[in-house]
Amino acid sequence: MSTPAELTARFIAAFNARDRAMLRALLAPELEFIRPGGAVLTTAGAVLAQYEADWAMMSSSRVEPQQVIVSGDDLLAEITIHSVIDGQTVALPGAIAHRWRGGRLVRYRLYTDRLSSVLGPRHA
Repeated sequence: MSTPAELTARFIAAFNARDRAMLRALLAPELEFIRPGGAVLTTAGAVLAQYEADWAMMSSSRVEPQQVIVSGDDLLAEITIHSVIDGQTVALPGAIAHRWRGGRLVRYRLYTDRLSSVLGPRHA
């Protein structure tokens, strides 16, 4: 069985490659996926639809993990999300919390600074 660190590395690699099939394989069919601001998605299909919407506004995007802490099935990591939005390069610091069960992501939470603090009030 893969470790939470290995699973999160695969998840990030799939996100960076925009590999929808791999992302779906790593997501539990039903999960708790909490985005900044508190929006909660509860199905793998909803998560993939949200990623499609996110990718549509970013001409490129890449998550870079820094510090990683693992405790049982849980993982916390500091990350930087590098993207290009409206031609502007953005480096958004944040943290992710993942919970893995049976090789599938069952809980996800992303904490970030407000995107508007990086891009300005137009994107609030």
